Amino acid sequence: MIVEKAYAKVNLFLNVLGKRKDGYHDLEMLNVKIDLHDLLEFNLIDCDNTVIIKSNDLFLSNQDNIVLQVAKHMLKNFNINNGLEIKIEKNIPFGAGLAGNSADSAAVIKGIDKLFNLNLSTKEMMDIGVIFSADIPYCLFDKPAFVSKIGEIVNDFELDLSEYKLLLINPREFISTKDVFGFADKHHFDIKDIDKIKEFCEQNNIPAIRENVHNSLEEIVINNYDFMRNFKDNLVAELGSEGLVMTGSGSSFIKILHKNEDVSDFISRYNEKYLIKLHNFL
Repeated sequence: MIVEKAYAKVNLFLNVLGKRKDGYHDLEMLNVKIDLHDLLEFNLIDCDNTVIIKSNDLFLSNQDNIVLQVAKHMLKNFNINNGLEIKIEKNIPFGAGLAGNSADSAAVIKGIDKLFNLNLSTKEMMDIGVIFSADIPYCLFDKPAFVSKIGEIVNDFELDLSEYKLLLINPREFISTKDVFGFADKHHFDIKDIDKIKEFCEQNNIPAIRENVHNSLEEIVINNYDFMRNFKDNLVAELGSEGLVMTGSGSSFIKILHKNEDVSDFISRYNEKYLIKLHNFL
């Protein structure tokens, strides 16, 4: 038996530079991990060339999805004839911009590598991941990183976020990444210079990072989903705009907080309406 944790990813900075001829999008991202995670358990079963996923999330159980596709790809690609059962305790909300399926897929790559002693390099695991999702290569890392192209270039680095925490707010609504990029391709992307945030990261200047969080998809989502416009307006009114940004293609917003900032009143008042939780950075 092998056990892997799949940590949620958030974007502190996301540029979508445009659509490529192959249909993918070139991206520039500053990604970090938080302590919210799914738990995956891998066991051999007496059923050749079969992958069974059992989960508290019905989407993952016995349905076609990238987690299952990655597992099947690895069994086929590495001529593994064993059957495999993957149990997934799902805690990362689905369709929330937290790369939940990509995190699980990265954990699948790591788990199968360990279970069958494949001894894959990080580069080899990344090459598998990028076939299925731009977020999987980064999800193989547990450090902050600048990620570019279609997700295959990952430059991880040290960033001291120990004095800060992250407030995750989800409106309990699902947003399709495919639909968001469909809207986005018809409009101009809001692009900002990533060099500034790279400089702040080199200086470990977290206050400056808070002031310069960015997501190219946020305006597009706000303009196409009324509930997201109302959601953001309420968050800005209640929490202020500094350090507040949508992560991924939505629907979650995140806010970087100093550990001394108190948001307990906001949490108590909106805990039933929104899915809210304070998290630590990895």
